[in-house]
Amino acid sequence: MELQITELEDLEERVGNAPTRIGELQAGTRVQSDTFFSQSFMRDHTEFDSFAGFCEQSPWEFDDIDDARDISRDRLNEYIVATTDFETWEGMKTQAAEEEIIDQLVS
Repeated sequence: MELQITELEDLEERVGNAPTRIGELQAGTRVQSDTFFSQSFMRDHTEFDSFAGFCEQSPWEFDDIDDARDISRDRLNEYIVATTDFETWEGMKTQAAEEEIIDQLVS
């Protein structure tokens, strides 16, 4: 039995856009914190309902992804370990990027 599927152009476009989005993220494209760290991501992987809540509860002035650059990596990673499913800030960002790209593919 042969199976032919038509009307996959939308999926083809989304898959074609994934490498572009990966490149943008690797190049350091500016992103909105609450968009990148979506509510579902934060609820699934952290003690917080939002990235804003994650920032507000931190021991630093931390309002945005850009502010993370000013925090000692060791101290930030300690906070990450204590409040999330991740070991490092880099691990948290990487997982958020992967989930964002996968969500774009399947939605």
